[in-house]
Amino acid sequence: MVAMNPNYAPKTLQQKLGYLVEECGEVQAAVGKSIRWGLRSVNPELPPEQQETNRDWILRELKDLERAVKLAQDALTSLDDEQLEAAL
Repeated sequence: MVAMNPNYAPKTLQQKLGYLVEECGEVQAAVGKSIRWGLRSVNPELPPEQQETNRDWILRELKDLERAVKLAQDALTSLDDEQLEAAL
């Protein structure tokens, strides 16, 4: 898994939950394209050196989703009841 650039890492609970939603959407997009075009298909709009199969795209997005889930879980489980009430 490629390390996240610290400049873009979500810091607040709201940012971490937003990151989780964003990554869920990216997994949805990859799976949706794969259902339509197949797992071996590539995006013909990309230059050849940037093309990856839809299978590889899904796997890459799942890794990003795993990171987002971990960040959200850690943030949510670290809150006490008072912090939870004020969280969002």
